[in-house]
Amino acid sequence: MTPPDQQRQSNDALSNLLDRSGFDASDIIDVINFLGNIKKKDATKEAREEQDKKGTTHYLEKEFVFETRRDVFIYRSGATKSGRYYVRIYDEKTKRDFVQSLRTTNRIEALTKAEEIYAERKNTLRRGVKTTSINTKELIRVYSNERMRTITSIPHQGITKGSFNTLLKHLKYWQEYIDSKKHGKTKLEDIPPDIGKGFGLWIKELHKQRYGGRERSNETINHTIAAVKKMYRDVAIDEKYITMAEFPIFRYLKVNREKAHKRDIIEPEEFIMLREWMKNTWCREKEISDLERMKRNIYSHYLTINYFTGCRNKEMLGLRWGDISTIKHEDKESQQINRGLFIPAENSKTGRSRTCVAPVAFEFKRIKEHYKKLGITRFGREDFVFINLANTKRGTNTPYDQPAMEKRLKAVIEGSGLKKILDESGRHITQYSARHYAATDALMRGVSIYDVALNLGTSVHYIEQTYSKITALKKSGEITKGQGIHRVIEEKATMPNKDYEITEEGNVRVGYCEYSENPEFFKLHYDGYYTKLTTEKQKEDDYAWLEVMEGDSRIPKEDVNKERERLHKKWGHKKI
Repeated sequence: MTPPDQQRQSNDALSNLLDRSGFDASDIIDVINFLGNIKKKDATKEAREEQDKKGTTHYLEKEFVFETRRDVFIYRSGATKSGRYYVRIYDEKTKRDFVQSLRTTNRIEALTKAEEIYAERKNTLRRGVKTTSINTKELIRVYSNERMRTITSIPHQGITKGSFNTLLKHLKYWQEYIDSKKHGKTKLEDIPPDIGKGFGLWIKELHKQRYGGRERSNETINHTIAAVKKMYRDVAIDEKYITMAEFPIFRYLKVNREKAHKRDIIEPEEFIMLREWMKNTWCREKEISDLERMKRNIYSHYLTINYFTGCRNKEMLGLRWGDISTIKHEDKESQQINRGLFIPAENSKTGRSRTCVAPVAFEFKRIKEHYKKLGITRFGREDFVFINLANTKRGTNTPYDQPAMEKRLKAVIEGSGLKKILDESGRHITQYSARHYAATDALMRGVSIYDVALNLGTSVHYIEQTYSKITALKKSGEITKGQGIHRVIEEKATMPNKDYEITEEGNVRVGYCEYSENPEFFKLHYDGYYTKLTTEKQKEDDYAWLEVMEGDSRIPKEDVNKERERLHKKWGHKKI
């Protein structure tokens, strides 16, 4: 059979088939086109997968989780030998990748886990939350590194080294708390937000390493809570590690609204006693070296300057000789007594410079004299005043640190016998107590709140809140003027040469007369009044009183007759 005959026979057979099936030629064409498209897509898919395999050796046994999606697939990593499957999710909108181990070598299990993670993470990616999870330890590390880069010597222009160290202590509490709740390795988004509610009380119940006899103040604990919250806001939220729904819920502890200062202070007479003991006993102890004697003398002057100026410990130890000056507008006598102490911004807690004044010229003069005995004769503007005199530190212009001064204070309090007095009254003195002593002493001397705040480098509002009781005591005369018995004193006892006293009843006695707040009240102290009269005046007064009795119908006649008879015996029958 020739080819044309074969073609004609095939066409006839196909025509008969279409007639029997109810199809026409156009239907056959559509089917052929559909099959052709499928073959083309399969070829393209195979070419793309082959290209992916050739492009990297990292994605082994790569398999898309969904046939219709190219943004998620599982694979075995070429960089590991475990054979475990990983999932990779890509978000076209945010251009972010998410990769996680599926912790299984089973393909079916890997596909199932990948579907679950895809549903969860796809929503996270679209909300802009980071796909990389971190735990509490990593959060603290990130935040600490950020804050470390802002360390500065000038307060309020970053974070000072001392404040940074305090911050690390705050964050350490949070890490220990999270560890105690068995969430040390838990990702931030998986930690229950309610966990933060018990943080404050947990700190409250911790044993204190210092001052164990006193519990932590709620205010201090709240500072720790605030530091942790700021860490979560600045890193966990701002850097999209978690959402606000996953932000820990904290509860601050209640704080007494009264802002009385929490540091105990010594009384003025106790301070005088302490200074005298340091000068006459402590610094003259026989069995000590000359260097130790020198250190004691300098500390005694340090403590005096600290109590007179009220400077913070950091400000005291940061003093340089160039910061100390005479006050030019004062008279010559005052210039020999007073000194101005310049506190630069970098040495001030507030980040603002100031100059405080105090009668401490003698102390600085004596310190120089002690240094000269050690061969230190140069006092440059940049040289620290309170230099470390240890053999390894001398000549390096290194100031003492605060622990050294606290140790000296403890020694003088115990050695002087002041500790026993403080213990009996439940007081605990630290180096910082000097600042509160200076504020209290100034207010009691009548220095205005504004001037006290200026000298101490703090706000008027803080002085008013913290020392309100003291200012009220100092102004008691003005506050109670014309009030209660004061009005009586002002009205009855303000005349020249008029002495007065307050009676047990709370009244005012001026001479022989007694007054009270009740304007109708008057009492004559007759015995004292009567004995001061002359004989003639006494007789006149007696018979005048008899006339009063005779004219008063309420007085029984028997009492009147007895009084008349008594006067007749005393003065005779004749009235004057």
